[in-house]
Amino acid sequence: MKIAAGIFLGIHLLSVAGIVVLLLLQAGKAVKVVPKGLTHAGLTALVAGIAMVGIRQSQHHTDAHAYPLYNNGTIAVKFVVLIILLTLAFKNGKKESITRLEWATLLGLTVLNIGLAGTLK
Repeated sequence: MKIAAGIFLGIHLLSVAGIVVLLLLQAGKAVKVVPKGLTHAGLTALVAGIAMVGIRQSQHHTDAHAYPLYNNGTIAVKFVVLIILLTLAFKNGKKESITRLEWATLLGLTVLNIGLAGTLK
């Protein structure tokens, strides 16, 4: 289980890093669009995050001291923030351009999720 947890953590981190990189590549452009890989990276981060929580639950049952449970409140907030981010990405994915505010909102939600991840144990 430890190996699987590490693999899903790596996938999750790479997916979130992909979201940040895809959004930052739009920073210097006058016409901003939702990058094609943003929804894929977001969905991958979602699936990997759910797998990590499930694995931690299993690990906790085998050794509660070594593997404390994640804070379910923080996990719920992270989930809602990611769902909002994905909703905005799906809604604006086919548009020819998005406003600077929409782009900043996507980036802000991603940074918020990264900050919330720092509060997990």
